[in-house]
Amino acid sequence: MKKVTALIMAATMTMTMVTAGCSNGGSASSAAEPAAASANSAASSEAAGGGKTYHFEIVSKGFQSTYWQAVYKGAEAELEKLNSDAKYQKYSMNFVGPDSESDIAVQVQEFTSALNAKPDAIGLAALDVNALLDSIKAAQSSKIPIIGFDSGVPKAPEGSVLANASTDNYAAGKAAADGLYEKIKGSIGQKQVRIGEVNQDATSESITNRGLGFIDRMIELLKADNHTVFVTGNDKYVGSCKGSTGKEADADVIIEVRVPSQTTTELCATEAGVILNKKDTIAIFGSNQVAAEGIITANETLNVCGSEDGKIIAIGFDSGKVIKAAVTDGTMYGAVTQAPVQIGKVLIDLLADSAEGKAVKDTDTGCQFYTKDNISSQEIAQNLYD
Repeated sequence: MKKVTALIMAATMTMTMVTAGCSNGGSASSAAEPAAASANSAASSEAAGGGKTYHFEIVSKGFQSTYWQAVYKGAEAELEKLNSDAKYQKYSMNFVGPDSESDIAVQVQEFTSALNAKPDAIGLAALDVNALLDSIKAAQSSKIPIIGFDSGVPKAPEGSVLANASTDNYAAGKAAADGLYEKIKGSIGQKQVRIGEVNQDATSESITNRGLGFIDRMIELLKADNHTVFVTGNDKYVGSCKGSTGKEADADVIIEVRVPSQTTTELCATEAGVILNKKDTIAIFGSNQVAAEGIITANETLNVCGSEDGKIIAIGFDSGKVIKAAVTDGTMYGAVTQAPVQIGKVLIDLLADSAEGKAVKDTDTGCQFYTKDNISSQEIAQNLYD
């Protein structure tokens, strides 16, 4: 089902890009490749009746979730705005990504193709920086600016990535903890309780920062209320968090972190099920769309999550139809949304500025915590996606 969804999304995006005079690659249909060749040959050339033109190659992490479609939509909208302001087709883009965020080798091939297109700038959300290292260095040697987006390009060679368009993921994890703690703090203190966290991986900087932001802030909040905390589970998160103290048996609150062997909703559901089946669990957090949907999937069998007393309070991260429906019906208490459309818009602005030799800097694209009480508000709704 996931593969079929990815292919449908890719096909939809391909038709949209052809209509807009752009192209797609990676998991998208090859029908758009002629458009890409045309755009690439026009890069940095003189447009008829206008001035210099610029072409951007954008390599995302994948098409496996609607999150990336929302990023694309933002990029497309900003590209159209800039071209409208310029009075001619000044900018073009080719937006690609693998079918799954586990397909590192596919992304390496896509980045190599992007580099070979000799664009004026490249947008990159890296799955594995080490796997892309040679190509990143080649882009730097060719003086092609790289702009990171979403999780960006952590630990890239110095000077190779000029700026990032992304959520401050550590701050976003803290926002999730703040939203959850307000709901559960009255249930803490009478007996030992457990708070679960499901992260789709322990390697991506966006996921690890978000997961650690949640843990560190939760520890801070608990200690401020004179509770002791013990963190257990995945070694990366246990070893990198701040403030876990004492022994598990003596802790007022256990924070348990679980990570699946691969990035799939089904495997995240398995990890979530382990936590949800424990009698002392009072809350659980899924740190991205895949992990949050894993919690929802696990609960379809267990039926233990809800917003009322006696239920496990579940929160998620990101948006999408499944998460929004779960928040609306109360199965999931709330979630943190990034602003993926805004990420796409800021990415295009940074690419355009860097291609034209202007100074660029990291830009935080923000986040918000939403529940069924404010999900329909204008402030929140503009940041949600399907």
